[in-house]
This record gives sequence, structure tokens and C-alpha cells, in this order.
Amino acid sequence: MDLRLFPLNTVLFPGMRLPLHIFEDRYKVMIRECIEEDAPFGIVLIKSGEEVADTPEPYDVGTTARILQVQYLDDGRMNIFTTGHQRFRIVAITTTEPYLRAEVTLLDQQPAADSAWFALPRARQVFDDYLKTYFAIADQWVREVYVPDDPADAADYIAARCDVPPEAKQQWLEELDPEARLRAELTLIQEVLPDMHGRLVAHFRQKTTGFGVLN
Repeated sequence: MDLRLFPLNTVLFPGMRLPLHIFEDRYKVMIRECIEEDAPFGIVLIKSGEEVADTPEPYDVGTTARILQVQYLDDGRMNIFTTGHQRFRIVAITTTEPYLRAEVTLLDQQPAADSAWFALPRARQVFDDYLKTYFAIADQWVREVYVPDDPADAADYIAARCDVPPEAKQQWLEELDPEARLRAELTLIQEVLPDMHGRLVAHFRQKTTGFGVLN
């Protein structure tokens, strides 16, 4: 499959929505072509180099993105809203266009084993705690945390919403075993939760002390 590439400092997962502001001339051309052809493009994490005014080296595994909505701005700039669809692996990159283009192979995940289904309730419970604590530290509240019923979809959903370095997300993107991905995410979340709980307690204490001073 021939695919236009958009290297970013962001990892896109299947099912994830991603807004993008298109302002570089090469990507204005690329996105216009995708719109005209109703074609997807590939989002890949940058391995070395910069997003702007550079030809960055991407990681080999990325995710195809479909354009859902376009907002046209001055000077050919655009705001686009995309959604991730399917993992792919780069076979060969060509640089004959202003932007990167590649021959890619689409990647299928491994079927979810029974053990992955057994791990799902625990994943849902831990992620619920993580996300509610994460928002509470910023004085935001989440009444209910949604997690998909399928282990593969759940693993991608959780990965997309974890506040971790892009390199960690890239490892999860490259892991095609849903159970292995879920367990890796659970391990990381369980490692950071005690510190997050401590930060939340300190945050509430600080707010309470502040109210006391005002009174």
C-alpha cells in the first residue's frame, strides 16, 4: 500500500480522534491531495529530527488516519479532524515528493486470548482510578470512565489516554498482542498511581488551607 506520511511528536492509536493544524506548504499539498482522492495518510512518531522545516526520520510503525472534517483558513491553512484506523509498518520510504511517502504493510493484531478477556475487568478498574485521579489533580471531574468491551480496543483506548512519553506509547502501538499491551499499561499505571494519589491529597490539603486563611 502506498501511503503519504505525516511525522509528528504524537502517537496515534486506532479509534483515536486527533485534530491537526496544517500550516506548512508541503502538508497543505499533501492534505489537499488526500481530500481530493478521499485517501488516508499515515501518522508516524518522529524518531529523530523536527516536525517543522525538517525531513524527520520516523519510527517504522504508525497508524492510518482518515479525515473527518476540514476547516479552511487563510493562506491555504487548514484545521482538520482525523480518526485513527489501522496500524501499518513502513517497508520503504520515498522522498520524491515535498513530503514523505512510503510503501507500507497493514498490520493485524493477534486474536485476544481468553486471558486477555479475564484481564479486562482489572484494567477497567485501574484505569478508572487513574483517569479520575488525573483529572481531580487539575480540579476536573469525571463521573464515569468508559472503556471498550473488546480487549484490543480497550488496550488502544487506555494507551491513547495515558499521560506517558511518546516513546512508551510507541512501544504499545508496536505490540500486536492485546493482552501483552493491556498488562504493560496496567503495570505502568499501577506504578504511578501511589504518587498520583499523594499529589491529589496534597492538592486538596493546599486548597483547604487556602480557604482557612481566607476565612
